[in-house]
Amino acid sequence: MHYLPAALQELTDQFAKLPGIGGKTAQRLALYILELPAEDAAAFADAIIEAKKSVHSCPVCQNLTD
Repeated sequence: MHYLPAALQELTDQFAKLPGIGGKTAQRLALYILELPAEDAAAFADAIIEAKKSVHSCPVCQNLTD
């Protein structure tokens, strides 16, 4: 049986929560992130955090806006 380090398993589990992403794809994405240079991985994480903070649904038209 193949066991992953806890941090890698957590990253895989988080990717698997995305719609349409199964376990194998989640693991592929997690491994891809680990292979990125540190600066690219940090930029990816920052983009997620920034989008979560600044993008919301417009109360008038329901489109996404910042």
